[in-house]
Amino acid sequence: MTDNKLPEDLTYENAIKRLEEIVTTLERGEGSLDRSMDLFREGIALSTFCADKLNTMREEMLILVDQTGRTEPLSDD
Repeated sequence: MTDNKLPEDLTYENAIKRLEEIVTTLERGEGSLDRSMDLFREGIALSTFCADKLNTMREEMLILVDQTGRTEPLSDD
């Protein structure tokens, strides 16, 4: 993935899984410098995607909390 364009249907879970694969590969030092840089760029794009996804969900949760008046998390019951 040299253009760092992420798939339209990418999920948070799949992005995290791919990030784990990239980290493992980079930690092992496998491949050429160019390949390592491509993986690093892909990792940055995935990391940004995940952070954005989490921020969006956090904002949505805050809106929902405000709308219902709840200030405490729902119980697991």
